[in-house]
Amino acid sequence: MDRDISFATFNLYNLQLPGKPTYPGAKPFTPEAYRRRLAWAGERLRELDADVIAFQELWSAQALRELFDAAGLSADYDLQFIKEEWYDIAVAAAVRKPWKVTAKTLHKRFPDGFRLLKRRHGEPGADVQRTDDDIEVSIDLFSRTVIQLTLGHENAQVPPVEVFCAHLKSKHATPLDKPEAGNPALKPHTAALGAALSTIRRTAEAAALRMILTDLLKGTDRAAVLLGDLNDGVHANTLSILTTQPVYRRYASSRKAGANDAGLYAASFLQALADFQDVAYSYIYKDVREQLDHILVSEQFYDYSKKHHWSFRDQRIWNDHLDAEDRDGPERPTSDHGIVRARFLWDPA
Repeated sequence: MDRDISFATFNLYNLQLPGKPTYPGAKPFTPEAYRRRLAWAGERLRELDADVIAFQELWSAQALRELFDAAGLSADYDLQFIKEEWYDIAVAAAVRKPWKVTAKTLHKRFPDGFRLLKRRHGEPGADVQRTDDDIEVSIDLFSRTVIQLTLGHENAQVPPVEVFCAHLKSKHATPLDKPEAGNPALKPHTAALGAALSTIRRTAEAAALRMILTDLLKGTDRAAVLLGDLNDGVHANTLSILTTQPVYRRYASSRKAGANDAGLYAASFLQALADFQDVAYSYIYKDVREQLDHILVSEQFYDYSKKHHWSFRDQRIWNDHLDAEDRDGPERPTSDHGIVRARFLWDPA
């Protein structure tokens, strides 16, 4: 039985059934535009040939089922959703045999005890040394529900894998509410304030997800993978929060960077170290290329950990369509993100 495993993350760019609404004021898919999108996405699914795929920007469970039908892959994959119907965009997942979903957990609320609070000088519990960095952020929900899947294998020797499918808050500015948007003093600054709100939320979501990961991984041998559109580059602070910044071994004979109990390793870095190349990109905005879509793995997938079960084989990013297509909305036949896949070989330590 094949014990290798591959993961992918695929932003579906607001995939919705024809004629059904998405965002206020946005054009719906026409039947022809929908067929073009399914044809393109179905071809990418066949190329990906991945065991586990995380999806983002999905509006309809039926649309994903029809995508797998169009690709001829429905019989091969078990599709997982946050529920049958929902509002706004959502994440979803597909799992291919011989892997099977043995448990599913949905994370909408942040973990109990989560607080982003630094008290003002003089308040009970504040630092004795005077500082001006007091702050309180009242966020307790993920903007998009995170799916956690426990995957089992038909071979009892293969340990379970915890897969997290996430889509963190985007970099686009959050629209201000009417009282703030209509405030003459704030009108010139709505873009800056909206971008700040998005950044604060994305950072809070990263910290909340890191709490969940730490509780799962610390002091255990659990294998875990985080897949998704995390909306920041691999060097960003949010990625540092999520990964805990483990040290990577740059050559095999080195004695450094043997393991990190609760950290996550970026497949993009593993590929870059193998190729001695810069990190690739999965998104273009105003001619700036970044990798926003990530595959992050625990030490059970890191070659130099004494606890590894799999070894890194390669990462590939499908991104040619980002330069070739400039249309937006339903008329765009492709995604506006690159598609990322990483493969790992069964190679227990």
